[in-house]
Amino acid sequence: MKPWRLSLSTMTAITITTMLIFAVAMVYHGVSWYSDNMEERIVATLSPDAAKAFSDIDRGVMPDQQQLRALVEVLPRIEDEADDELLASVFGFGLLGVLLCSLLGYFISRRIAAPLEKLTVATRRMASGDFSSGETVRANHIVEIAFLVDSFDTLTRELQMMERRLKFNTMAVAHELRTPLTILQGRLHGIVDDLFPLDKEAIRHLIVHVEGLTRLVDDLRTLSLAETNSLVQETQPLDLATECAAAVEAARPLMEEAGLTLDMSLATASVYGDRQRLRQLLLILMDNVRRYAASGKSLRCSTGLRDGRPFVAIEDNGPGFPPGVEAHGIELFWRTEPSRARKTGGTGLGLSIARAIAQAHDSDLQIKAGETGGTVVTVLFKAAT
Repeated sequence: MKPWRLSLSTMTAITITTMLIFAVAMVYHGVSWYSDNMEERIVATLSPDAAKAFSDIDRGVMPDQQQLRALVEVLPRIEDEADDELLASVFGFGLLGVLLCSLLGYFISRRIAAPLEKLTVATRRMASGDFSSGETVRANHIVEIAFLVDSFDTLTRELQMMERRLKFNTMAVAHELRTPLTILQGRLHGIVDDLFPLDKEAIRHLIVHVEGLTRLVDDLRTLSLAETNSLVQETQPLDLATECAAAVEAARPLMEEAGLTLDMSLATASVYGDRQRLRQLLLILMDNVRRYAASGKSLRCSTGLRDGRPFVAIEDNGPGFPPGVEAHGIELFWRTEPSRARKTGGTGLGLSIARAIAQAHDSDLQIKAGETGGTVVTVLFKAAT
């Protein structure tokens, strides 16, 4: 349960009101105390007759004429002295109230600004490239500051994740490029040094590696578009059944070449999305079956509604994914079997691109084991509103 919190404007108003009440109360009680003591001191300086007249008047008794005359003679001087001292006491206690209120305001403002100072230090550290969490910034009871601290913590975690992913992706890209570039360099040096003949077979072999590099660059560009929320450009009302049928027909020659039997169970499911990207997603999932699950001999594509939400599912009877695929699905270049992926020509970016396209359509890509073996990859869209 979150603690109670006030807005900054409310807290400022409460602080100012508290200090004003404190200052007024201090001046009032201070002047009252000083005036009582001042009266005793003034009476002590009076003559016995004047003091007796003053005491009688204070008790409501009519004093003697001689005593009253003595009091009247010194009264102007007493009033002037009393007014001067009273004014001085008001000024003195007012100054003391201002000083104490300033100290109180400084203490409260320090308590309010303490998280902001820590955020400033942490921001400077992050600006220098250090995204480590460092000292934990604790929020106070100010709504705006609590929201700022929560947002900063979220930003810090995202930057840390982005930094880790950037380092991993950089190493992964370098690793993926090293092998084909090394082969191309070796072949070209061999041709220049007359170690390999320059014939069509050699050129065809080089083209295969160039095409692999081209696919890798295209896949990386697609993921970069996803990072900048530019993956989906043109959205329109679509029927998943129609798009799935079109993708199946486009992939049919390669599926049949791999010995896969195509089965479709297509029910109308209306979504709002980018036709080109949705077909790319479907083709990626189907090609993934062709590359790694062709031993299952079948591929099933189904569409429809599940709990009111449109979905498209690609199911195979292959060996299936190992445990943990959900955690690795968003990592670039992750493969279940790297050596087999090399042979099939995959870049290792298929699941990452498919998930990016699904997320760009505000949908969920789910990977689960099939009831009879194999894998079921489902893209579950939000229900139409």
